[in-house]
Amino acid sequence: MNVLRTLAEFGSTAAIGPVHCGAKLNDIAATLGPPWDIGRVSKRRRWPHLFSYGDAELCVCRCRRVTMISVQTWRNTIELPVPGSKSLAVSAGPLTHAQVTAELNSIGCRFSPVTLHQPPRQLALQVESTGATFTFRTESGSEALLDSVGHWITAHECTPLEASAPDDGFGT
Repeated sequence: MNVLRTLAEFGSTAAIGPVHCGAKLNDIAATLGPPWDIGRVSKRRRWPHLFSYGDAELCVCRCRRVTMISVQTWRNTIELPVPGSKSLAVSAGPLTHAQVTAELNSIGCRFSPVTLHQPPRQLALQVESTGATFTFRTESGSEALLDSVGHWITAHECTPLEASAPDDGFGT
């Protein structure tokens, strides 16, 4: 699977294989292998914590559930998990607005522009069915380039791990 199709399907389903908001980090790791540890969100607390699979960054709650996925697409090379394997799909980046919208249209993924509170030189599209957001940067005289794709949840049922629970390798 190529990166562009993976991003379009992420827009359509809000998932990349087992990676989706609400998923347990241990379940994702059982399928994709251990994630890369990016670090803490706060200097003072271990949780929430950031992990990644290539350029798919996960914000994980202390209960080990994913609360946000942010795919960094502004880099010269984009790496995303390949659903059903422990490998990463690699593509040259960044991707253009025309490439992304054509791929979304090819799979029947409906989206609309985000019109409220857009900073200068930024354009965002939101997928109607999932709320996934594709954010582009615009430079004067050039085509808009994809900066990131994201999906998040605002609430989840948080049941912290018990103190007597065995170490899951992600910190207790």
